[in-house]
Amino acid sequence: MNQESSRIVFIHNTAMWYRRPFFSLLSEIYPIKFVFTHLDVSKEIYDVEIDDKIEGIKNVDYTVLKNYLGIAFGVINESSGDYDIIVGGSWDSLPEIIETTLYFAIAKLRRKKFVLWTEDWNWNLKTTKRRLVKLFAQIIIKKSDAIILPGTKQQECVVYLGASPSKVFLMPNASNISQPSMESPERITERGTYSEQPTDEVNYEANLYNEYPSVKGKKIVLFVGRLVKQKGVEYLLSAFSTLKKDISDVVLFIIGKGDYEEKLKKIAEDLHIDKDVYFRGHVDNDLLKNYYGPSDLCVVPSITHEMVDAWAFVVNEAMYYGNPVIATDAVGSAVDMIREGKNGFIVPERDSTALYNSMKVILSQDELREKMGKCSKEIVETNFSYKNMVEGFQKAINFVKK
Repeated sequence: MNQESSRIVFIHNTAMWYRRPFFSLLSEIYPIKFVFTHLDVSKEIYDVEIDDKIEGIKNVDYTVLKNYLGIAFGVINESSGDYDIIVGGSWDSLPEIIETTLYFAIAKLRRKKFVLWTEDWNWNLKTTKRRLVKLFAQIIIKKSDAIILPGTKQQECVVYLGASPSKVFLMPNASNISQPSMESPERITERGTYSEQPTDEVNYEANLYNEYPSVKGKKIVLFVGRLVKQKGVEYLLSAFSTLKKDISDVVLFIIGKGDYEEKLKKIAEDLHIDKDVYFRGHVDNDLLKNYYGPSDLCVVPSITHEMVDAWAFVVNEAMYYGNPVIATDAVGSAVDMIREGKNGFIVPERDSTALYNSMKVILSQDELREKMGKCSKEIVETNFSYKNMVEGFQKAINFVKK
């Protein structure tokens, strides 16, 4: 790829494993520096610690800022450098609002281009905090020179808040679940998707059955995510208890941990499904394929609770391993990644009956389930690759350079 001349500073809170291939690819194209303000976010959300020396982003110019009173004041110095374009923007917390205000103001005072990158989409929550943040977001959205978004829900949101459609660009999210040490541009195929490390034979089923021999031959429903109220796992448990009455040879694996875990286990006991529900706890990224691979269905039952799932990368990951997916309408990626009846279903949030009905349709028809799994893999490889992300980013940069 030809080198671009525009100098870019890209400010983001942390360097999640699924972002690092994207950052590496951008570094091959642009003179770009990445500034990370809150690496500890990965610990809070995914229970994954990231050191200041970040693995998997070789040949990437980056710096990790220190926090004082929880705020990365270093964004002042970083955004004041010799850059043409500043990319960033966040209002997830008060420190990030303060930081965004600082480098957004610097961009405007120095007459530099500001490109907003956001995944937020639901402003229907009526809390005082959300109303105040909405006012802040509207200012940033209206004054940004371009806006990069992952999908349809986010696009509708920023236009509703006053963005000109002409300056909105889609950059569909991609994800991999590889070990950080394996995350390098060399593992990206020509289609922009991540490839497995070469092996003589991949047998995810054997790995799972060695650990859980009793589930061999049974249909597997999978949930991956934090065990917090927002993830809606209680509705999945209710749906699964009804499903067990129709399909006896089905089990549910719940991957993740959180402060809602004990309550969920109690719910499973009360529903008399605890022997068929496996609370696996935290699983390292490189081992998740041993669960995605053998699963027959992945369910993402998120609900609106203080906030929503901006994207839910588990949808990308499950589809990459050929899983049909059921997600609620509180999942940011659902409308873009799920083709209704083709590779899964979108159901109303907090609706256990709808979850049950959709699960039964998929798990009771082997041929349909296989077709859905193949469709999932085709959709994610064709439309949600790192190559797609880079192309979306380039369109936004080219727009502000005019």
